[in-house]
Amino acid sequence: MTLNDTEKKLLTLLGKDCSLSRSRLQHYLQYRRMNTVSSKIAHLRKAGYMRGPFYHINLNAVGKNRVYNILAEIRFDPREYSSAFELVTVIDCWEWIFPTMQGDTLFIVFRSNYYAYLTRLLSLIKQAGLITYEVHSSQNRWFVQNPDFFGEIIPQVSSGFKDVTIDLAYPGPHSDISWRFIDLQVMQYLQVKTCTISEIQRIEKRVYGRFWRRSQIKYSMEKICGAGIAERKHYNISPFPWVESLGFLLLVEGDPEDVVRFVVNFGQDCRMYKAYTVCRDMGFIWCVTSPQVGPELMNTLGSLSPRINIRCLQLKSVHDPLKRSFNDEHFDIETQRWTFPFAKYKEEIQALIEKKEK
Repeated sequence: MTLNDTEKKLLTLLGKDCSLSRSRLQHYLQYRRMNTVSSKIAHLRKAGYMRGPFYHINLNAVGKNRVYNILAEIRFDPREYSSAFELVTVIDCWEWIFPTMQGDTLFIVFRSNYYAYLTRLLSLIKQAGLITYEVHSSQNRWFVQNPDFFGEIIPQVSSGFKDVTIDLAYPGPHSDISWRFIDLQVMQYLQVKTCTISEIQRIEKRVYGRFWRRSQIKYSMEKICGAGIAERKHYNISPFPWVESLGFLLLVEGDPEDVVRFVVNFGQDCRMYKAYTVCRDMGFIWCVTSPQVGPELMNTLGSLSPRINIRCLQLKSVHDPLKRSFNDEHFDIETQRWTFPFAKYKEEIQALIEKKEK
């Protein structure tokens, strides 16, 4: 699908502000009828340009203890892909899995309350000679930058170290708020599925046989948003249809201030989708762009060393990485604390290793 200038403007506007009303969009785009805006949005969704809207969910503020993002780069012999994948996903607190094009690396985002326990599980698999790994822990936010459809396709890095102002860290727990089952379920919908009450109702009835009244869902959404758990509502806008795009991860290492500047500035005002976060002196950028970007961009990024070092992992499937929301079974409603069955994971990993060694 080739976009005209009005469609590009619509996507750019919604990428910057998903709260724009249909009437304001009609005015900006100079459509004669308001329903043209809705028709265009539906068409762009179907064509693979739009997903959402979604919220960023701050699980650090849910309950009496904190959880961490644990970002793991897991490497293995490509011939052992199936075994490595099975073993690491036994650690059932993952939310994102990015397989790489080379077939020898998985980049996984876990969510856990104990960094040390999770790394011990990975060490068990490493000791069996099946993987090597690097892990980074963070309580910082993930940010989304949607594409400017009138911007350059290939990002320039000459302005990559401009000063930036950004609040990286999530706020701490709201230990005085009690969270119910329905609240946890609604958080998951807002994070990866839908922000629409009627759609939540339909899914709950069709899939789980639960009937929730609109007032129940609305009350829960207001409670979550009012506590700052759901923040920065946004669309995920693809610069090109997802199936036609290139996806890659940039792993950025160097002086912490330089890393922050680069991950924030990289790709600004370009026709590129970017999600990013920072863990101490490491930055992580997930990019979706045109396949023509690859070779020229890699040469440009190489010129930034030794100020910062950047590694690129090209992704196998840009339009559908394995993703899910958090598992509410890991939250104890009675105690209002996050708990993870690390002993159970350990037993399952040991059983799989023993089975493989026979």
